[in-house]
Amino acid sequence: MNPHLVPVLTLMLSLLVVLAMLASPSRAAAGAGGTGAAPRVESRVDWSAIVAANRSRAPDDLEGRLYLAIAYANQGMVPEAAREFRAIESAGYEEFGREVIARAEQVLDRDPGDIISLNLVAFAYYAFSDFKRSAECLEKLVALDPRNVWTRHYFAVSLSRIGQLDKAIEVLKAALSLDPSNEYTHLLLGLAYKEKGWYILSVLELARAGRAVRELSTLK
Repeated sequence: MNPHLVPVLTLMLSLLVVLAMLASPSRAAAGAGGTGAAPRVESRVDWSAIVAANRSRAPDDLEGRLYLAIAYANQGMVPEAAREFRAIESAGYEEFGREVIARAEQVLDRDPGDIISLNLVAFAYYAFSDFKRSAECLEKLVALDPRNVWTRHYFAVSLSRIGQLDKAIEVLKAALSLDPSNEYTHLLLGLAYKEKGWYILSVLELARAGRAVRELSTLK
């Protein structure tokens, strides 16, 4: 298996980026905030129905686990999504991932607005370190599913991987305007600001990301 595949799927969820920052001095500030409220989710897709349809599939059914992972990710259920992605990684992703891309792109040839297929290829391209294509798919998803803040998160992460941090920050600001209480948005903004060297702004955002930090710290 391509050695890059193990970390990149969780990077898609911002997990490894965030966990790397948990040991920094900002950790104390990040842990101080947060109300523990559940994230608000709005999407054109009924992701909970996709979870229900795939939850009973066999544990070695990688397609079922991928649908679960993407459905969880689009609902902000980050620990659950990480669990499914890790199961896929441990089973060997490369051949399966290329099959996913091929099948989903056939669907997109017929229906370029298929949100589920775009999610599949966006995550798969990211897994293969094709961050430019992943970002292109995610930008389409933002247009198709504009009130889904989680798509904006993954778009921002992909943009950061191709050196477009300023655009990633604008994407995150737009996500924050949709859901000002979303602690993952605050967390990603805080990390982006830190990368830019804007330390005061970074601390302010990280201080509002307590629940997100606590969730991610359990995934070590």
